[in-house]
Amino acid sequence: MRIFITHIVPRDKVAEYNMSFAACNFSYNLIGGGMFNTVYSILPTFVRGEIEAFDGLIYSRCRKCKWMLYRLAPIMECFSAFDKIPRKASVWYYNCTTLNVTLMILLKLFKPSVKQNIIQLDYTPSDSFFARFCLRIANSLNGTISLAPSPLFTCPNIACLPGVVPDDYPEQPKVSQTNGEFLISGALGYNISMLPILLEAFAKMPDKTLYITGKAPDTDLLKRYTDNYTNIIYHGVLPYDKYIELMHSVPFMLSTRNPDAAENQCNFPSKIIEALLHNRIIISTIHYEQLDGIRYFEVPADIEGFTDSINAICRRPEEELITYANQSNLVRERFSTKVWEATIMGIENNNIIRPAI
Repeated sequence: MRIFITHIVPRDKVAEYNMSFAACNFSYNLIGGGMFNTVYSILPTFVRGEIEAFDGLIYSRCRKCKWMLYRLAPIMECFSAFDKIPRKASVWYYNCTTLNVTLMILLKLFKPSVKQNIIQLDYTPSDSFFARFCLRIANSLNGTISLAPSPLFTCPNIACLPGVVPDDYPEQPKVSQTNGEFLISGALGYNISMLPILLEAFAKMPDKTLYITGKAPDTDLLKRYTDNYTNIIYHGVLPYDKYIELMHSVPFMLSTRNPDAAENQCNFPSKIIEALLHNRIIISTIHYEQLDGIRYFEVPADIEGFTDSINAICRRPEEELITYANQSNLVRERFSTKVWEATIMGIENNNIIRPAI
């Protein structure tokens, strides 16, 4: 039996419970591949009070307490999950955190026949005791799939897959011609988007248009630029269908993560996989070896270098730029749920089937 321990709510409740859309989408894409017999969900501690039950939800009464007892809920839920997991099962975890580390320890001590494996996502290196403890536990498990290669992940039974693509993902519009329009979307904090650098760069390129969607931590900064530069347009948080419509109208997708930020060393941006599936041209400030063989532009992270690179990219011949677009089939082949299932089976059998990257 193969079991997935994750942290999801029904798709139509993600916003209501303030959950991460990217995290829930990843889990649902993986679950959709049909590779798990059972899925259990343990929710973040900020989800409290009454909640509508759904299949797989493990929810402690501690979450309904008015005092700090609600913080104990994940521990109680790990004990509940422990009772549900049969011996000799194969368990896969979404990260190693306060939500599931108790379960990992319980299974190691009292059900050692259970194979425990982890999918390392969103890992930020830290010198805190708990972060180092969780990393040590994660590296002691039977197998690992990481979104990015890192020397911090020392489990010998490891594979790298930067994202998961549903096998039935529909064909998306192709880019037939390019223009000077660019999109940055998602989390707009400095380390994730370097938004101040983007704003200043596009202020220097009035012939290029920057579209911005997502929740901005500094709306005053955005307003100063959008008020003074007509080529910088902020859409706020868009409904998904409107976001896709905007993305399909723009040929270039920006992934401008701060290369020096610790949180970007062991992760992979889900927006890149999404944009590649939608045939957009990727411009990234970080080199990703797990994308070797997929064409994308790498640009500097400073204002001058970024500006010069964007201008140089736009001067390239149209026929050359189009070779960086329309790569959805390659992404499907390399990161589909079928590839994930084969990799998971290889790890479980200590015979890793690594994707060709």
